[in-house]
Amino acid sequence: MSDQGNEKQEFFVHPTSELDENVTIGKNTKIWHFSHIMKNTVIGENCNLGQNVVAGPDVCIGKGCKIQNNVSLYKGVTLEDDVFCGPSMVFTNVFNPRSHIKRMDEARPTLVKKGASLGANCTIVCGVTIGKYAFVGAGAVVTKDVPDHALVMGNPARHTGWMCECGEKVNKEMTCLACGKTISGKSTPIAFVDLAAQQQRILPQIEKNIQTVLKHGKYIMGPEVKELETKLAQFTRVRHAVTCASGTDALLMVLMAYGIGPGDAVFTTPFTFIATAEVIKLLGATPVFVDINPKTFNISVPKLESSIKEVSQAGQLKPKAIIPVDLFGLPCDYDQINQIASEYDLIVIEDAAQSFGAEYKGRMAGSLGHAGCISFFPAKPLGCYGDGGAIFTDSDEIADKLLSIRVHGKGKDKYDNIRLGLNGRMDTLQAAILLPKLEIFPWELESRRKVAKTYTELLLSEKDFLTLPEVFSGYKSVWAQYSLLATDKGTRKGIQDILEEKGIPTAVYYPTPLHLQTAFAGLGCKKGDFPVSEDCSSRIFSIPMHPYLTEKEQFRICNHIVSLLK
Repeated sequence: MSDQGNEKQEFFVHPTSELDENVTIGKNTKIWHFSHIMKNTVIGENCNLGQNVVAGPDVCIGKGCKIQNNVSLYKGVTLEDDVFCGPSMVFTNVFNPRSHIKRMDEARPTLVKKGASLGANCTIVCGVTIGKYAFVGAGAVVTKDVPDHALVMGNPARHTGWMCECGEKVNKEMTCLACGKTISGKSTPIAFVDLAAQQQRILPQIEKNIQTVLKHGKYIMGPEVKELETKLAQFTRVRHAVTCASGTDALLMVLMAYGIGPGDAVFTTPFTFIATAEVIKLLGATPVFVDINPKTFNISVPKLESSIKEVSQAGQLKPKAIIPVDLFGLPCDYDQINQIASEYDLIVIEDAAQSFGAEYKGRMAGSLGHAGCISFFPAKPLGCYGDGGAIFTDSDEIADKLLSIRVHGKGKDKYDNIRLGLNGRMDTLQAAILLPKLEIFPWELESRRKVAKTYTELLLSEKDFLTLPEVFSGYKSVWAQYSLLATDKGTRKGIQDILEEKGIPTAVYYPTPLHLQTAFAGLGCKKGDFPVSEDCSSRIFSIPMHPYLTEKEQFRICNHIVSLLK
């Protein structure tokens, strides 16, 4: 590279332009009329700076960049090689400028990566990164990071497609019809559940709600709790929604409200999280496991009825309740389950921890049994920023019992205890956080279903190696997980290893069925008792699933899976 102090200049600067001290300019670079390059700025080779360009101080511009007329790049801006800046586009360097307040020490760095194009009159808000070969449309206002190859347009800028290195849009298969290239290669890690993207969308409302709670100071059972319960009941189309401290508390409180205890048999699946069966044991009742349907991973209805008959005939336990689990967001077959429950006078408690927002024949998950329980654990379809849960019921009697149980079994007040209960209240702050999340929840549901549809389309060709999840007529899954069955345990490990290597997380739900876990050893179950659950545990794995997953990320995930299986 050459600088302005050299006797032989290998770059061109128009006489009307000005160069400050300690400026470094690369060979064959041209700087045209009325431009100003400020101190300590570095400009690479083969760049072209148009009229009235200001660069610096301390700006770094890579090789081969083209900066059109009337563009200013101030401290904090870095352009990698081959960046195009359209006429009159704008970089900001302070997020909240005031003319009477000096904030240059608060300048936020902005990075534009190799080959990116910034259209005429667009604005790049400071602190963001524009990915390699990304394309920002004319007049767009970019307020957040732009992924590699992404096309963004509008105010605020929204992702609308993908661009090839040659500057043409790519098709759905991420292939450029102009030059034949396919977008691939290294990308940023993919989130299994992207809570940050969701938070960015609703952060102002969350912060406002938190400030409201801090102001009124009603941290326990504040007005936001009642507001949330009303909106949850409306969404689920039931008479009562009772919030509580966790999904586990929700299950426990319902069992307590129905008087489940020693000598009672409660039928459920071993292919689920421990909380479902744990609460049964905590009350002294006996969990009776029933194997699953291999297509839905939910409790097998024929096996359920056989198990109820077997326990009834044995006479040692009294069949009292069924807890079907809507695994991975897909409701169970409640018409048949409720019919069986009616024949044997059993209570149906829907474990909808993963299925809030799902539908079964026009009815909402949570409303499909005598009572329904959900969890607001952060990774759930509707999650808070801690623990939380809720119970749904149309029974006034059960709702009254739940309200009592939730606060240590209170009667007229908290010092009049009419039964044993729990400290099961939801924090007001968690309710305040859930309210704006519930507002965008319908959009997130549709987005989840779109993501699942894309996964299925991309992986359908591999059905000889992978069993894809199915959703039958009359059902709408909320897609809490997108879970696949590999042909065997070795294939699963191979897929997980290659995805991990590429920065793509996976998870196994669930590696060991409950009947084989130490906590339930006293039930006398052994390996082979529930073969479908055991087989699924050895082959199942889940890939990233959330409403903010992009098509490009899905193509990347599926391409790695397909390439391994071929």
